[in-house]
Amino acid sequence: MRDITILHLYNDTLDLYGDYFNVTAIRNRILEMGGSCTVLTANLEDEDIPLEQADLVYMGHGKARNLAAVAPHFARFGQRVIQAIEGGKVFFVTGNSRLLFGKEFEGVTEGTVHPGIGLFDYMGKETNKVFTSDVFGRCSFDPNIRTYGFINRTQHIVGENTSPLFQIERGACDGTEATGLEGTHYKNFFATWQMGPILERNPALLRHLLTTLLGDEMGDYDDTFARKALERVLAEG
Repeated sequence: MRDITILHLYNDTLDLYGDYFNVTAIRNRILEMGGSCTVLTANLEDEDIPLEQADLVYMGHGKARNLAAVAPHFARFGQRVIQAIEGGKVFFVTGNSRLLFGKEFEGVTEGTVHPGIGLFDYMGKETNKVFTSDVFGRCSFDPNIRTYGFINRTQHIVGENTSPLFQIERGACDGTEATGLEGTHYKNFFATWQMGPILERNPALLRHLLTTLLGDEMGDYDDTFARKALERVLAEG
């Protein structure tokens, strides 16, 4: 297996609920399969992002003011990011960083609007009210895969979701209405507002992501404990 490079964007700014552990989970499984993995980072002070060096790009969740600070910096690389996604590069995005890939999103200060890169035709609507929800669903690419996650947000997404990652059985959807849809799955771009270590919570989702990333190099590893943990959560939910 070739050395796999993960680019963790804004790891010191967008990491509110231990989202970094998604990167750890990916790296650990690659190592368990006998491969090697390098993790690169890029942050606000950097003049460039090593996008072309990465096999997988990860972005996590942050406070509203942190996301607002990141937006103009990320927008500078918008066309390169779009080209990478259209070209099939693997992205995994959690929490409110999803808003960076839409048209724009409102800030917590009334009247402020921050740029997205415009890959998707949606916008972020600020409510200034905290909303939390457990989320139970199924992966749109395989309805046999049941999932669990958690959402904590003050914003929701406005716009039609034509490429959802999850079919929601119980809990929050992308917007305020019960559409039954959450997240985005477009080519090899995976995104969800569910935050924290969602890949460790959902071993089948992690395995699918790794298979997408590695292709014929995909090996095997033991995720029995993670599968049993999820089964217990789903049974109790």
